[in-house]
Amino acid sequence: TKTTLLKITIIMKNKSLLKSMLGGLAILALTTSLTSCKKNDVDESGSAKIKVINASSASADQGFYLANSAVVQGGLGSGEASDDYILTNSGKNLVTEFRTVGSSTPYATGKSDFDNGKEYSVFLVGEGQSARIKVYTDDNSAPTSGQAKVKFIHLSDAAPANVDVKRGDGTPLVANLARDNASNYVTIEPGILRLQVSQNGQSANLGEFSLSAFQANKIYTVYITGSTANNIAVRQITHN
Repeated sequence: TKTTLLKITIIMKNKSLLKSMLGGLAILALTTSLTSCKKNDVDESGSAKIKVINASSASADQGFYLANSAVVQGGLGSGEASDDYILTNSGKNLVTEFRTVGSSTPYATGKSDFDNGKEYSVFLVGEGQSARIKVYTDDNSAPTSGQAKVKFIHLSDAAPANVDVKRGDGTPLVANLARDNASNYVTIEPGILRLQVSQNGQSANLGEFSLSAFQANKIYTVYITGSTANNIAVRQITHN
């Protein structure tokens, strides 16, 4: 019986030890998981460049904050963009915020990764409950010599979820562009560009728009904005 009791005691101790080990592993895994996804995991030795754009049709002037640090304080009005790219820290899960000038409350907030050495466009989109932040990676390699390089982005809550973008004469440029998505870059000859925007697969236009003259060897983003049928617009920004 003493032998039996000894065996039982050993078994119970082994089970207790195993339970403790498994519990410790679970805590370690949880800690590792929380550490790996923590907010504002700033890469102190890395950097990225960002261009900040207020694409919200009806917002007041906005400042922009990244990982709790002010990047744009003076305020960007609706349709305005920072003049140049702004050098900032790279990192993972960095909190992005647009704040109305004079307010400490975010107008819109998000979380994004910014990789070392890359360039990004950061947009404020929408109004009220639909206000959001969208981030796109930019490719600022040189365009085809003598041509302009253009990326199209659909940021309008009033336009259909998927749109087609055509030249003024109806020649397709981008098909089936989904809301909050960016197209591949398109090569466009220098000069004024007239655009038609329509629901994907439909011939009726939401509007026709003329953009300022594109210059050779320049890089642009053209974005569709507007929160109501009356304020759908197309705007362009220059990257170089």
